[in-house]
Amino acid sequence: MTYRVPPQVENININQTVSNEMINLQVTWNQPTSDRPIQHYEVLYRKQGISSWTSVTPNPTARQTTIRNVDKGSVYNVQVRAVSDAGSGQWKSATSQRTYRVPPQVSNIQITQTY
Repeated sequence: MTYRVPPQVENININQTVSNEMINLQVTWNQPTSDRPIQHYEVLYRKQGISSWTSVTPNPTARQTTIRNVDKGSVYNVQVRAVSDAGSGQWKSATSQRTYRVPPQVSNIQITQTY
């Protein structure tokens, strides 16, 4: 019997989080319906305008991953695909909103008292 590679993942969502002034992209997706069990997912991302992709290794069966410490005020392209023992499915792409521009940390605070 010949099995087909998994179809594209569905509904990629990209949400931003801020932690300790670092911007992270939380990427989630829905599992495709496949005639073979999904073994793992592959995730690639790049800053818009950059030609090379960076790989992120999510938990093998999780349908989410976090891209940590992305550049402020930038847009990112993300691709996700499912892999089964029949092979790799096609990439599904999504684009983030422009990332937050987190203000710099406040320093040298002076408090004066007036009467």
